[in-house]
Amino acid sequence: MAEEGCLLVMVVDMHPQLAEHDAHTYFNAVVAFANLHLAANARNSLAVLAANHLESRFLYPGSNEDGIGRQKDGRLEMLGQVDRAIERGVRAMAEAAASTPTNPEQNESLLSGAMGRGLLYIKRKETEEILAKRMQARLLVLKISSDTGSQYLTYINTYLTAQKSSTPVDVCVIGGDCGLLQQGADITGGTYHCVRQVNELLQTLLLMYHCDTATRRKLNTPAPDTVDYRAACFCHRTLVDMASVCSNCLSVYCKAVPLCTTCNVIFQTDRPLVRTGKKKK
Repeated sequence: MAEEGCLLVMVVDMHPQLAEHDAHTYFNAVVAFANLHLAANARNSLAVLAANHLESRFLYPGSNEDGIGRQKDGRLEMLGQVDRAIERGVRAMAEAAASTPTNPEQNESLLSGAMGRGLLYIKRKETEEILAKRMQARLLVLKISSDTGSQYLTYINTYLTAQKSSTPVDVCVIGGDCGLLQQGADITGGTYHCVRQVNELLQTLLLMYHCDTATRRKLNTPAPDTVDYRAACFCHRTLVDMASVCSNCLSVYCKAVPLCTTCNVIFQTDRPLVRTGKKKK
């Protein structure tokens, strides 16, 4: 690990589909990996964000952190504070989601927004550094819900921002593969991996995501899969092999449309072809 320490920003998926898995094992893996990151180096720092289909919020550090008494079980005081903050934030998000009416139009986790907030947090921490030196920082995204592609543009903008700021985006998906997050890991130089069961999560995090990107090149990690770089159409939010693209804003449509819904440009597809004459000498 780097001697100057590393800022790890974890983005945790709390979609209601988490009820189909072992939520207790899931959050235990999150807390254990967060504690390992802080205990590995005294200069390491941490931020944890959670996102569901309604909101995204910081679990740690929280805005209402109260004083935590000295630990009596031999642990570091900061680790106990992290445990309490994550537990309090998860409980608050679960209660808010249970009391909010469901919206059938919004059923995808707001992970892209949480990732954007994580990048802003990294930028703010860099400006607070006394020596104005760029810190070692990375994003770690844990996704457990299915993917619909409704946030395609937001994901791409987030990846390009992370690439420009040299912030790798690591992704660990539970269940099935996610093409959009796989693209982000490949664009930013991060690591993408998919586990089938929640009980494999902690072992995967310890073996593949604890080291920094420079150390991972020296490890015998699993070979990366072929990245699916298909774009999601703006009309049905599905990945397409062939599509129509707006020449003005580059919006993607799975079939020809008369009007671009993004920039309101009219497509003149039925205009007859005009034969251009030769120039006179």
